[in-house]
Amino acid sequence: MPTEELVNFLDEWKPREGRVVEFGCGEGRDSIFLALSGYEVTGIDIAPSAIERAREWAREEDVEIDFQVGDVTALSGIPDNHFDLGVNIGCLQMFPDPEDRARHLNEARRVLKPSALYFFLNMGGGTRGEAVERFGHDWTPPIVGELRPRKIMVEGGEKEIMLPIIAGYGFQGEELEREFSASGFTIADIQRKKTRPHGTCWQVIAVCP
Repeated sequence: MPTEELVNFLDEWKPREGRVVEFGCGEGRDSIFLALSGYEVTGIDIAPSAIERAREWAREEDVEIDFQVGDVTALSGIPDNHFDLGVNIGCLQMFPDPEDRARHLNEARRVLKPSALYFFLNMGGGTRGEAVERFGHDWTPPIVGELRPRKIMVEGGEKEIMLPIIAGYGFQGEELEREFSASGFTIADIQRKKTRPHGTCWQVIAVCP
């Protein structure tokens, strides 16, 4: 199943059809959804194993997608003003260094067409009070590598599985506004949301200059 917030974004904002790039596409779930929705899709991820699986999955779904092994902070080989829409779900949270994030946003601005939309959904930093309210007073900060229960959507409903905690950067809203603005984007909408795949996230819809 595609990311629910991405589905809602397409329904509500109706971005123009054309070329889409997914930054940090993983195994291709959302790229495949975009291709099935009529877009010409390029998916980029740093992990060769993820791209290999994405290509297999695309063949199973009988869709053509340009999956590439690549670095989203250095999009060599992609021309300027090439894409009509950019998508980043759970990718930029893997870059705790603000200089790396700036490099990505500058590259995203370069490869997106003027007035193209950039859909961003990444982890949002919370307070201890919010965590205690959600998980109870016995809550302790997660440790990288520790297994925690997570609910995923499968055919027929929800399923609880154990997944390891991975390192991820929790953004603050003011920080995102600064970083997008510094790279020339205009933020059209910003919301903090509770999501299924990543917990509390910031959703940003930005416009390329």
